Amino acid sequence: MKIPDSKQMHNIDVLTIQKQGLSSSELMERASEALTKEIIKATDIESNIKIFCGSGNNGGDGLCIARMLFNSGYDNVTCYRLTCFKSFSEDNVLNYNRLKQLGVKILEINTEDDIPEIGAEDVVIDAIFGTGLSREITGLTAEIIEKINSSKAKVIAVDIPSGLSDFAVLPKTVVKATITLKIHTPAVSMLLPENEDIVGELRLVDIGLEKTDIDSPYNFLTENEIKQILRPRKKFSHKGTFGHSLLIAGEYLKGGAAVLAARACHRAGAGLVTVHTDEKLVNILQTATPETMLSVGELPDLEKFSAIGIGPGIGVTESSKKIVKNIISKRSAVLDADALNVIAKNNLHNLISENSVLTPHVKEFERLFGKTSNSFERLELLRKKAVELKSVIVLKGAYSEIATPEGEVFFNSTGNPGMATAGSGDVLTGIITGLLSQKYTAVEATKLGVYLHGLAGDLAAKEKGCQGLIASDIIEMLPFAVKKLS
Repeated sequence: MKIPDSKQMHNIDVLTIQKQGLSSSELMERASEALTKEIIKATDIESNIKIFCGSGNNGGDGLCIARMLFNSGYDNVTCYRLTCFKSFSEDNVLNYNRLKQLGVKILEINTEDDIPEIGAEDVVIDAIFGTGLSREITGLTAEIIEKINSSKAKVIAVDIPSGLSDFAVLPKTVVKATITLKIHTPAVSMLLPENEDIVGELRLVDIGLEKTDIDSPYNFLTENEIKQILRPRKKFSHKGTFGHSLLIAGEYLKGGAAVLAARACHRAGAGLVTVHTDEKLVNILQTATPETMLSVGELPDLEKFSAIGIGPGIGVTESSKKIVKNIISKRSAVLDADALNVIAKNNLHNLISENSVLTPHVKEFERLFGKTSNSFERLELLRKKAVELKSVIVLKGAYSEIATPEGEVFFNSTGNPGMATAGSGDVLTGIITGLLSQKYTAVEATKLGVYLHGLAGDLAAKEKGCQGLIASDIIEMLPFAVKKLS
């Protein structure tokens, strides 16, 4: 799913109004109904709700939501309308008049003295500014936002926390939401780590907008898109059909990385898996993953393998440098962990074969490509390096960012904090390598692999919780993740 900017979202709204024969107020009504349902899920009917409404259509949404909450039995709803603004949108005025007829309490904020007290037990609905804001907030509105943020109340942002824009990183004055109800797709800014405390829990709200092609390099991976990538197995398939993966993983005392990568590679569907490893780990691997073939000593003939993954637990030594240099100059490969550290330390970037897949976390990314001042700059550097290397780069994190050789970025929509655990990256390496063995393209394998990795983690967290989640739990849930998509 393409991520539009605020201007493109406006155009999508206009297209929806035209194609579906709606008025702008009818589309606002539809949006507010969907938003109200989410607010009802997140609140109690006895909640003391304070809705802050600006002068534009975001404020119109707030006024509309107030009416719908009142009609749903919420008696403790108060609207605070920012009359310090000089002009109001047509749909804002329309919904103000509708709300006034119901007798819902509407108070005006025109001066500092009009700003209400907000208790920790209150629920605040932020409908001050929408996605089109492109300036810093100052004056009376900034004072209102400061009071909201210092109140410790539950704050629900309508479409976007007021003060945040499409690509902003840590704006000076912004509402800090507990929950953000974003219509259609997230904004890019909502997916960046600096804005975690601003966005809170992100919930997407579908209001039936028209689908249209937009010019944006940013995408949000959805289940429907991933389902279109996943291929079913044919009845007369055999293990040779699904390829032979080679994993170079594990030095002495780091055998767990090799075990996790190998098991994940099998669970991802590779027909055959060979692990090239330290001979001291042979007994461990044969016991822990009996399905796996082993290689020690000199590297085997690379040409006989469908896909290669290298890096988990191999160390940063002269020996690992020799192996990494040999492989990346001859074959595309999945490059993770110590393989990336070897490349960074020895400046081997120009040897990386096209259509490789690099899977760094933030610190590994910095070692490879240098530091940036914020996440948006890092996102642009990620895009640039994927194009330069003609490879796929996954920047692992809460919404793992997948950059393609064409300069597109796909934000992953699955995963949870429980996956921030030792070995989780080794599992991802095994998954992507296993998918590449099955003749998925580098981009397909990476998108599918990252999504499945996160989905398996979500299934594991649902069963066991986040706190004690371990990498092996992700592997065990992989077949169920595939089954869910199938």
